[in-house]
Amino acid sequence: MKAAEQTGQMLRERLGSLLLSHNLLLLVGSGASVAVGGPSMTALWDEAAEAQKAVFEEVCDAVGHPKDKKDIEALLSRCQGAQAFVETAKAKKHKDFVVAVEGIIRDRCRKVEAWEKVKGTKQTPIETIAPHLTLLSRVVPRRQDLPRTRIFTTNYDACLELAAKERRMPILDGFDLITPRTFDGRWFDYDFVRRSTKDGAPDYLESVFHLYKLHGSVDWHRSSDGIVRDPDTKTPYLIYPRDEKFALSFEQPFLEMMSRFQMALREKDTALILVGFGFNDHHLNQPIYHALATNPNFKLLVVDYSPEAKLASGKAWDTLYRLHTSGAPLDLIQIDFQEFPALLPTYSEARASNTQERAAQLLKVLSTKP
Repeated sequence: MKAAEQTGQMLRERLGSLLLSHNLLLLVGSGASVAVGGPSMTALWDEAAEAQKAVFEEVCDAVGHPKDKKDIEALLSRCQGAQAFVETAKAKKHKDFVVAVEGIIRDRCRKVEAWEKVKGTKQTPIETIAPHLTLLSRVVPRRQDLPRTRIFTTNYDACLELAAKERRMPILDGFDLITPRTFDGRWFDYDFVRRSTKDGAPDYLESVFHLYKLHGSVDWHRSSDGIVRDPDTKTPYLIYPRDEKFALSFEQPFLEMMSRFQMALREKDTALILVGFGFNDHHLNQPIYHALATNPNFKLLVVDYSPEAKLASGKAWDTLYRLHTSGAPLDLIQIDFQEFPALLPTYSEARASNTQERAAQLLKVLSTKP
C-alpha cells in the first residue's frame, strides 16, 4: 500500500472512531456556509458600505471605527454603544443604520437560492448545499441504542434544515408539532418512535437528529406567544454579530440551547467535531476549553482550511494552542468544508473498520503468545 493510501486509510479510521463515540456532537460555524457561497463578514461589510453609501463613512467616523478595518461586528457594536451617548438625532441615525445593516445580514442568510459557489455559477439550493447533504448522511444514521447525533450551529441560514428535508431526516429542534410551531425546550427530551404491534417495545425512527440554533434562525419570530416558526417573518429573532451577543445568549430560547451544549460536553465518551468554527464566540469557546481540560473521555476534532496560521502562540487560537501542546485530546484537519464530509466514513463502514482493527489486534496478541 502506498504512503498516501496508508495515510488516507488511517485518517478514515480515526474519523470512524469519532463517529463510534457514545455521544456525537457537531458545532457548525459560519465557515460551513461561506464555503458554499454564503456571505462572509467581509462580504457583509462591503454590501453594507454599498447599500448605505450615503451615511456609511459618516457613521464610521462618528463611532471611531477605521474604514479600512472591515469588521462588521465591531462596527455594529460601536453603533449600538454610541446610541446612549450622542444626541437624539445622531442616535436615531445610528439606530437606523444598525437596522438597515441587520436587514442585509438577514436577507443574505435567508436567500440560499441566491448564493453562488466560488466559481460563480448559479445553482439550485440543493446543489449549493451538497456538502451538508453528505455531512448529514455520514453523521446522523447510528445504532438505535445510542443517543441521537446533536448538531449545534451559530448560523442563521436554513442549510441544515434543507439538507435534512432532502434526506428525509426528521429534526428535533425544540419546536412543538402544533401550528404555529412554538419553541418549548422539553421537545429536546422527546423522540420519534414507530408504534410496534408485536412486543410493544419502542421502535425508534431512523435518521433523527437534534438541531440547536445557538444564535437563532431566519425563520424564528418572537411573538406574544413565545418564539414561533415563521418562514416569512420580516423580523427574525437573531443574535446579530455584535458584542452584546454574549448577554443575549442567556435569554430564552438561547439559554436553553447553551445549557444543552454545556451539559453535552460533560458527558462520558463524547466526541465534538467543529466545522467552520473560528473560535470568535467566547461564550462557546469556554465550555469547549473546559471540556478539553477536565473531561477525560472527551475528544475534539477541529476542521479548518488554515489551522496552522491560527494555531500558534499569540495567534487567534492561542488558548487552543496551549491546550494542544499540553496533550489535550485534540486533532486538527486542514481541509475546506466542501471536501471534508466526503472524508467521513458511514457509520456501518466505521463499525466494520473497527471490528477488523480489533480482530487484527487480537490476532497479533495471540501470535506473540508461546
